[in-house]
Amino acid sequence: KEPVRGDKGKYLGIQRFRFYIKCSVCSRPITFLTDPENADYEMENGGTRTYEVHKDKKKTEENFETEKAEEEGADAMKALENRVLASQREVADLDNLDEIKAMNLMHLRMMAGKSGNGGRG
Repeated sequence: KEPVRGDKGKYLGIQRFRFYIKCSVCSRPITFLTDPENADYEMENGGTRTYEVHKDKKKTEENFETEKAEEEGADAMKALENRVLASQREVADLDNLDEIKAMNLMHLRMMAGKSGNGGRG
């Protein structure tokens, strides 16, 4: 393990590191770098990456959005159902937000009441 030097050595003040390992089959050296930007690592030399989570996630999200758009385009009732569900989620989110605001206001009033009684309590 060693810190990377030069202009590629830091990302937003976070030090990048280079790791050296050996292949368990052929004993060839493999080096890779930490990638704080993506919370991942990148192969430098001596190896190949077999699976990349962030690419798989993007592909899955794109497929889901495409299927949803095709489904809504083909079926007007499905599009209406999705809009109704989205509206219901939005109303529920607003209700939850109002509840949180009310709790915060009550907490502020309680704190103001405790500090405003001259130390008696």
